[in-house]
Amino acid sequence: MFTYLDLSSSIEHLPDLITTTAGQHESSRSIDNIRRMACSSPLQQQYSSLTVLDVYDEAALIGKDFERIIEAYGTETIRDLVPKVIRILELLELQAAKNEKDEDEFVKMKTRIERLETEKCETRELREKFDRELDLVEEQWRKEADNLMTLVSKLQDENRRLRDELERNNDFHNKSDLASPSESISITREELECIKNLTEENIRLKRVLKSKDKDLIQKTLNIEAVQAQLERVCKANCTLRQKNTFSANQTQRLLVEKFDLEVQLKEKENYINQMKDRIGDDLASPSSPTKPINDFTTLEVNQPRFTLEELRQVLWERNDLKTKLMEVEEELRLFKE
Repeated sequence: MFTYLDLSSSIEHLPDLITTTAGQHESSRSIDNIRRMACSSPLQQQYSSLTVLDVYDEAALIGKDFERIIEAYGTETIRDLVPKVIRILELLELQAAKNEKDEDEFVKMKTRIERLETEKCETRELREKFDRELDLVEEQWRKEADNLMTLVSKLQDENRRLRDELERNNDFHNKSDLASPSESISITREELECIKNLTEENIRLKRVLKSKDKDLIQKTLNIEAVQAQLERVCKANCTLRQKNTFSANQTQRLLVEKFDLEVQLKEKENYINQMKDRIGDDLASPSSPTKPINDFTTLEVNQPRFTLEELRQVLWERNDLKTKLMEVEEELRLFKE
């Protein structure tokens, strides 16, 4: 992970490397130069597609621009600007990492939604095909039923006609009447066989229709299950976004707390080093009880003196700050994971 403290430390040590600085310039001219140099950055991407590598590249360019500004105008020009720039770069890095994670999650959810949409379209097409087949079966069954009803009506009419004719001619045409009933019975048997076949076909079509109804019910249940799964995915996506936002805010707070603890720890260490140097000087110099107190030089009077209790208090505060810093770093690592 890129550490912006490296940029800050390099800027803080630049005054030791520069022996001469440029003359005083007008504040408006310095600000205009800084803005022109800052605007030379090649970052032209959208905020939503910003990556961590882009932030690293921009940090390197800004560091070079700061070096040129310091060489031209000295360190006083950007002393207050450097911490703000480092803070902005840290925020950009956090946002870039968040963007990359959100983008990966979005791609996964989009792929899953597309797959569910495809399955839904396939199910819809299958249902439409089944509806068309069902309509065709119903239409065919209706036509066959109409044909059967027409045929039955025709046979009944023919039967009545033949019976009336048989009754009228019974007394006058005995021989011919013997052949006519035989022929009529033969025709009637053929028609009854046709009716039987049509009835069996009708029963078969009813069975097919029931099977299609069961398939339709099953497909409807599958569609409802897919829709419920899609709703759960949408809810899970919303929950993940909320958790991501909370984690980003918590990480930002921990970074700020870590930075404050590091600053306090550095101040305590400087304070302890100063006390150690002072104690070493006191131990190295021989004690002179006969020398009057008024003979101290002005430098010795102005130098701070510390008691053993103060030294213990400072050491305890330093250790406490180190412990807090380690806890914050561990919590920050857990949030990043």
